[in-house]
Amino acid sequence: MQVPFFTLKFQHEQIKSEVFRKIEELYDRTEFVYGKTGKEFEENFALFNEMAFACAIDNGTTGVELCLRAAGIKQGDEVITVSNTFIATVAAIHFTGAKPVFVEADANTWNMDPAKIEEKIIPATKAILPVHLYGQPANMIEINKIAEKYNLIVIGDSAQSVGSKIFYNEEWKSTSRFADISSFSFYPGKNLGACGEAGMIVTNNSNYAKFINMFRDHGSEEKYIHDFPGKNNRIDAFQSAILNIKLKHLDLWNAQRRQVAKWYFDELGSIEEIQLPAVPDNVLPVHHLFVILVKNREDFQKYLAEKGVGTALHYKLPIHLQKAFHHLNYKKGDLPITESIVERNISLPMFPELTCEQVKYIAKTIKEYFCKN
Repeated sequence: MQVPFFTLKFQHEQIKSEVFRKIEELYDRTEFVYGKTGKEFEENFALFNEMAFACAIDNGTTGVELCLRAAGIKQGDEVITVSNTFIATVAAIHFTGAKPVFVEADANTWNMDPAKIEEKIIPATKAILPVHLYGQPANMIEINKIAEKYNLIVIGDSAQSVGSKIFYNEEWKSTSRFADISSFSFYPGKNLGACGEAGMIVTNNSNYAKFINMFRDHGSEEKYIHDFPGKNNRIDAFQSAILNIKLKHLDLWNAQRRQVAKWYFDELGSIEEIQLPAVPDNVLPVHHLFVILVKNREDFQKYLAEKGVGTALHYKLPIHLQKAFHHLNYKKGDLPITESIVERNISLPMFPELTCEQVKYIAKTIKEYFCKN
């Protein structure tokens, strides 16, 4: 059996006719840049996330940077974040002139460990930037307690977690409600993916939203009148339209991902040689990725490939050990839990249309590997 790591084929076939009709409509009326369609998508996405404002932009990397800039993060400030993430999270901090400060990951959930945050806080610390890794919300309840105690801004990197929720005060709430401002990526492979590049920022802070809306349009609120130097970071109309169509299906697609994850937990839970992610009772993940930890990862990955099972690595090297951030003077051993997670992680196939039969085949293949090794 051949099981791809990921495919968009089934999803895009499902909505193809609706997408093509909408693109033709926009083409015929020559609506290409943001405009009415971009605003409509923003309104729908803000509602979906239970937030007052949504600002559509060109990609998720821009999103994290603009969250920081809107919150006033600048040269000389420090921002606490994690190292087991995609480089965009940390690069965005660098772009503002601030210093990224890495905190350990939790050994079970692999998200930011709140118990390790306070030891990193100094007067220059201005914000905490948790990543909702692999589609599972970080421990935002505890993170917010610390942020309130030290008067810090909470910025959510929600690139992988669109649609996730947290149970608090007897209610399931959008993860976005637990941050002052959050960024999303709509890279094609995300749970809500564009047919190109796109991103979004959500917040309840009107000043943050105003700054972002101006920055993405060359620092302008009125055409040809510019309050500060900004950039062209707008979303285009085609991507807005496609994402608006996909948004209507997102709850179902995320539910299907949770079903796939349940099959994995059921099939793999008894295998002692692997570590599955811990899912706290008060979070509703969206399983952008399904990641396990194993020893001898390269051999394991090679064996699965020989049996037709696609896999991927998220990520190969933690950010604090990347050449791009050598100037921060971290060394191997500084974040032992994070380093162990990154050295052993491997992503199994995960997409909404994955079948129970395919998951059973993957599990059977994994069990065979450990029987032989």
